[in-house]
Amino acid sequence: MGTIILKGMMANNSKTTKLDRQIDENLRRVYSDLSEEPLPDRFSQLLEKLRQQEEAKTGAPQPEGDA
Repeated sequence: MGTIILKGMMANNSKTTKLDRQIDENLRRVYSDLSEEPLPDRFSQLLEKLRQQEEAKTGAPQPEGDA
């Protein structure tokens, strides 16, 4: 009796594992495509505005990657 339950759990685990792999693959595909899209102009403008505000506060130019 215990063996039957264990086999059922193992079968369920393999289904879950297969489902997990499918979910992982789909998420990677979606986010990979998304990461290749250019940054929207509005975000670029906001980042530039933040850089200018930081520069005004500190008097030193801010690096492009920090905002």
